Amino acid sequence: MNFLNEIKQHYKNSDVSQKLIFINILVFLICALCFSFVSNQFQYPNWLALSSNYKDVLWFPWTLITYGFLHSEPIHLLFNLIFLYYISTLFYTFFTTRQFLTVYFFGSFFAGLIFVGYGYFFNYSNLIVGASASIMALFISVATYAPNYSLRLPLIGYLKIWHIAVFYIFIDVAQLLTENTGGHIAHLSGSVVGFVFAVLMKKGIDISAVFSIKKKKNSTFKKVYKNKPIKKYQSVRVSDVNFKQRQIDEILEKISKSGYESLTKEEKEFLFAANK
Repeated sequence: MNFLNEIKQHYKNSDVSQKLIFINILVFLICALCFSFVSNQFQYPNWLALSSNYKDVLWFPWTLITYGFLHSEPIHLLFNLIFLYYISTLFYTFFTTRQFLTVYFFGSFFAGLIFVGYGYFFNYSNLIVGASASIMALFISVATYAPNYSLRLPLIGYLKIWHIAVFYIFIDVAQLLTENTGGHIAHLSGSVVGFVFAVLMKKGIDISAVFSIKKKKNSTFKKVYKNKPIKKYQSVRVSDVNFKQRQIDEILEKISKSGYESLTKEEKEFLFAANK
């Protein structure tokens, strides 16, 4: 019981990306109890996995979402979640939680649509599962927004993130005609979402803004507290926030041009504190 309580507490205190990792693991454990494991993978029905047959999707439209939480085998789950953990840390360096969720779910949904479209036009029949499309969308969005950001890889050293992104895309393109055609189509489609998101962000267009919720202020409350001293105080606070945001923007621009390692110790500490 203590173990379960610790897991619940950790889930409650974790960020959105870690919550998604917990959810994916839980779904996988449930699937292990409910579905047979044949030829080194789970046999999912077409009302959970995403079918390339558009008729199946019309009958089970929720599969455009559910397929992203299913995984064919333990190794498939492990690699996806490890990748998600590290990519989400990079993503939060530049973007917000709302943007994370937008790219994650839209990447999976768009990849699903492209997969079904491919099945229709090329007479391709198969099922796909996995969070890879969402993860690629997150990864490519960071690689596009800050291409010169440096990552240290074991046994290799430092590489700019755009080098790694090009390598992954090359692998998917090269393996399009293999037995996992659907999976590679999903990867590339998710990459398109990440690329478009980052390009629009550079132009000042945040597509996640459509999901923002504006709270209506109580008019009675306004009348009670509306006075000159509070107006002055709010003006000072807004000025402070704008100054802090300018500092963050300057640091992010420096990362985009010269990489994370070009930052001074003070800049790294400031960015870390702001991210928190």
